Order: sequence, then structure tokens, then C-alpha cells
Amino acid sequence: TDRSSYASRRYVSLEDAPDPAELAESARVFAMFPQMPDPMPSPSAPAEELRKEIEGRGSRMARSGRDPHKDRHGRAFTHVSTSNVSNTIHGVYIPLDVTKLSGLDVVPALDLFGTKEIEREWVSLSDLKVLEEDGKSISTVDTKPTFISGFIVRQLVKEGVIAVK
Repeated sequence: TDRSSYASRRYVSLEDAPDPAELAESARVFAMFPQMPDPMPSPSAPAEELRKEIEGRGSRMARSGRDPHKDRHGRAFTHVSTSNVSNTIHGVYIPLDVTKLSGLDVVPALDLFGTKEIEREWVSLSDLKVLEEDGKSISTVDTKPTFISGFIVRQLVKEGVIAVK
């Protein structure tokens, strides 16, 4: 597969898009606040040490009394972060309904770094802990261990931006 052709599809002229004012009005801005390691591993820590840090963080937090859901100032964690110093992530979401758009099967699924094509996997909103098992009720389960953007998708479902049938 020629990856260079994918890059050209990532840009769409606003001349061919919906009304720019409608796009801007539909935009949602979210701040994602990560649960960081404490103490932070050294920047030169080997990969195995970082893997062990993430695997053992929950038990270390329980032993120390640290709340796994919020920091000492009451800010709720949205995801479990790796040990990079990413702090807060701001995301701008422009929801577009492309469910009836043909040709989506040629858009590749990429790995975490966007460099390697991987097999596409479809996962339900229930599996992602956004919805309850009934597929309709909003879940109250913590999405952090399952899906980094779970709280965002959950909010978009609550607002009716993502339709649940």
C-alpha cells in the first residue's frame, strides 16, 4: 500500500467541506488531565523499569493512600499516563458524521505512533466502558484503564453528538 496517498487525504479544502461556521460551532474542547507517576522515574530509565512502574502504580497508590481518581487539589484524572512529562492535554474535537461516507475502508488503521499500519479493530462503546452492557445507559465505570478518551466520548454521547441506537 502506498502510504504517500494517505497523506493527501488528510487535508480537505474548506471549499469542499460543510459550512465553516457550522464546523466551528460543532467543535468541542476538552482538557485531559493525566494520573502521573509519583515519584517520576528518571528520563533515562530503561523501558522495563517504566513498564514495571505502570504495572505497580495502582498498588503503590493504595499503600500510600494516594487517590487513584484525583490529585490532592481535587482535579479528576482522565487517564493513566506513562511516565513522560505530558501534564494536561488539550484536544479540539470536531464531530463529523461519516457513517454513510464511502471509501472509509481505504483509510488505514495505524499504531499508537501513526507510523505502522495495523489491523483495524472495531470495539463497542460498552467494551470501551463508555456505555453499560445494555448499550444505551451511560456507564459509570472508570474508563482510564480501557480507553484514554473514554470520558470525552461519554460526554459526546450525553450531549447527543454521538447517537446511540
